[in-house]
Amino acid sequence: MPFIEGPTTFYVGEQIDLASKQPTGQIMYYDSRHLTTHAMVVGMTGSGKTGLCLSLLEEAMLDNIPAIVIDPKGDIANLLLTFPELRAEDFAPWVNVDDARRAGMETAQFAAVTAQRWREGLRSSGITPERLLWLQHAARVSVFTPGSDAGLPVSILASLKAPGDGWAGHEEEIREEISGVVTALLGLIGRNATPVQDKDHVLLCNLFEYHWSRGHDLSLEQIVREVQQPPFERLGVFSMDDYLSPRLRGKLASELNNILAAPSFQAWMNGEPLDIQQMLYTPEGRPRVSIFYLAHLNEAERQFVMTLLLESVLSWMRHQSGTTSLRALLYIDEMYGYFPPYPFNPPTKTPLLRLLKQARAFGLGLILATQNPGDLDYKGLSNTGTWFIGRLSTDGDKQRLMAGLQSMSNEDDVNLRALSAIISDLEPRSFILSNVHDSGSPYVFRTRWTMSYLRGPLTRQQVQVLMRDQRSTLAPRPTPATYAPPPPDSLPGPTFAAQAAWQSARLRPPVPPPTTLPEAPSSLPEAPVPLAVSAPLAAPAPLAASAPRATPTVPAARAASAGLSTQPPALNPDVPQYFLPPTLGAAQAQAAWQQRTGFSAAALTNAALAYRPVLLAQAAIRFQDRKTGLYTVRLYTYQAADVERAGMLRWAEYATTPVDARAVATAPAGPALYGEVPATLTDPRRLTALRRELVDMLYATARLTLPSSSALSLYGAPDADPAQFQAQLQQAAREGRDAEVDALMRRYEDQLDRLNDQMQRFQTRVTSAAAELQTNKRLKTITTGEALLGLMQGRTAFTLSRMSQAEYWKQRSQGQLNMTKVQVEQINGEIAELQARFQQDVQALNEKWARIAVTVEEHVIQPYKKDILMELFGVGWQPHWYGEAGGQPVLLPAN
Repeated sequence: MPFIEGPTTFYVGEQIDLASKQPTGQIMYYDSRHLTTHAMVVGMTGSGKTGLCLSLLEEAMLDNIPAIVIDPKGDIANLLLTFPELRAEDFAPWVNVDDARRAGMETAQFAAVTAQRWREGLRSSGITPERLLWLQHAARVSVFTPGSDAGLPVSILASLKAPGDGWAGHEEEIREEISGVVTALLGLIGRNATPVQDKDHVLLCNLFEYHWSRGHDLSLEQIVREVQQPPFERLGVFSMDDYLSPRLRGKLASELNNILAAPSFQAWMNGEPLDIQQMLYTPEGRPRVSIFYLAHLNEAERQFVMTLLLESVLSWMRHQSGTTSLRALLYIDEMYGYFPPYPFNPPTKTPLLRLLKQARAFGLGLILATQNPGDLDYKGLSNTGTWFIGRLSTDGDKQRLMAGLQSMSNEDDVNLRALSAIISDLEPRSFILSNVHDSGSPYVFRTRWTMSYLRGPLTRQQVQVLMRDQRSTLAPRPTPATYAPPPPDSLPGPTFAAQAAWQSARLRPPVPPPTTLPEAPSSLPEAPVPLAVSAPLAAPAPLAASAPRATPTVPAARAASAGLSTQPPALNPDVPQYFLPPTLGAAQAQAAWQQRTGFSAAALTNAALAYRPVLLAQAAIRFQDRKTGLYTVRLYTYQAADVERAGMLRWAEYATTPVDARAVATAPAGPALYGEVPATLTDPRRLTALRRELVDMLYATARLTLPSSSALSLYGAPDADPAQFQAQLQQAAREGRDAEVDALMRRYEDQLDRLNDQMQRFQTRVTSAAAELQTNKRLKTITTGEALLGLMQGRTAFTLSRMSQAEYWKQRSQGQLNMTKVQVEQINGEIAELQARFQQDVQALNEKWARIAVTVEEHVIQPYKKDILMELFGVGWQPHWYGEAGGQPVLLPAN
């Protein structure tokens, strides 16, 4: 059923008749799923290539399909110039002043003319203002400017981080990624390196592999240092110095250091990380079109950015499930220099080849555009299923294109020669569509009017204006928690109030109230004197990861005056004790306090390790569910300093970050001071009752809540970003919709084929009846003439009989013709009614799956009591540093 509109079809234009070069009235639809085998758009300047590509992107946005766009010139940023009201003042800031001057108009007048032209163009394409309004809200369009803060900044160097899935089992894929990143990095300093052959390339690849195989992230600073002093002594059978001398390594390090030393390069380190999932979806799960604007970069920088971006897309793609529906688009405008024929091999070519060969299985479609056919490696494009071919500037371009198509086509020479003849007659905005999935192609069509205003390449200043609002609201996406969820008392209710509320309640553990420093046990007779406060201080240097174990000896008298004892208190042997490890040294503890409060203080002296007692409870709860296949463990941790002798404990008030039970000791870390243990914590019976109370509370309230869709039997991961589940839900809904639409189309195609067969038979009858009628009319004319002659000769009876017969056959033929025409009209009506029913059914399916795509439900998992394991319950000793600052006693947390 060609050219019938449905949710999987893109409206791209109208068929044209080559002879008259006029539209035929037949709307041109393109099945978006065919883009999974990629598309190539070829056309000279002025052919309408940009308009066609923008139309494809607009249709994708309307179908909630996200896209990554590489825009070397700034043309595709025109997607942001959508004006639903089509007012002249909307166009005025964006019209080209030079165009207005050439037209002999003022800017305001030229804007009014442009607005009118756009209204008429959209009307001629049947596009209503409501469709423009929906386009504006369908997806978020963001323009990223690597190396500049004109648009949204993006941290390209975040690509030096180790792959999240680890090294084992992914060695081949990661080595390919390393090779591409290193080639791009060397290209940035002007070295056209060849993998395997160039020693600089081999050294850097080994550096990446050394760290990434161990899960270590890399930075450019670290690369510069380790090029001079590699962490390995040999490469192959040669020593490091024999393979690449220190002098050559120093030269390479110096060139790489120039990148860091350049003031302009600091912009490359700021902004959003190069996370493809975030580039394709907003935190709310809304589709996103991320445009990488590269017009301000030189060629080496463009190659660098494109290579890292393509490698990131490859890495993201391999984490997706297989699908036959279109999941996302990757559009590259102006392919010049990025995919050249043999023997040229820029760093962008290898990842592009891998994407062309592998992306289909994951629903990722590539749209590549160029105005110069000689720029392309046609052997690499053999997996491209769709070609949009527009007017070409020279016969040489046409010949190169036809030679390329012939090398990758199964069509005979006759068809190719016919295609070549058609190309010569194409007008602006006219294209040939050759689609391997459509037996009726090639088609010739004229593109529809774009909903976005085609202003031409945007400048950095214009991008800055367009991105002002998004830049002002730019905030890092919440990172999913890697430890226990919030205590049960704070878990969300039975329904999601909003996706953001779910994210906040579900993934973010409660932040413990800030500790007021200096801090002292409540049992001390005198609270330590506060640290001397001075002017605000900048953040200190990074803190040490571990604390020293040896501490000075504190005189017993000074310890006693502070309510501390040099000897550990004697506790009932039935009461467990847990000594939490100190993770900060005394200086680091003071620096952490200064960083947290923004105030400086005198250096801490005579520091000694001191422990304060609390009730420490940590339960591990196992959540398992057959329906979702989930098995996970969550920790719920509480530390209570003040516990009454009787009554219930409000556990939610004492929730804190979980501790590593393996790091908890049963003895102090060294010589230490000890606070007084409250009597409640020395009573085994009271502790037993509290333990039982905590287990009952957790059993009654602990829940693990997952986002889910009952219609699709889809469940989110417990620690995943909510936007990731929303993206999975939309993709699953799209696959379900496409499957139902396919079944619906097959059913309607059978009915339409039957009606078309009937139509052909009746049209044949109409032709035959019309011919018979004409014959009988001529016969009657002849008979009438003969009758008049017979009447003159007196032969009345015979003459009247002949005239009656002729009239009879004429009337009979006329009746048959009329009846056949009625039957044709009935069939036409049935076909129209069938098409209307099809559109209604498609609309109903679209609305059904649109509801499913945004309906997020809760799947709540409740543990059994046997699933609650109390890992820690007893007296917990919190480590502190006790000392003097400016002659005043202070007590600082040591973790």
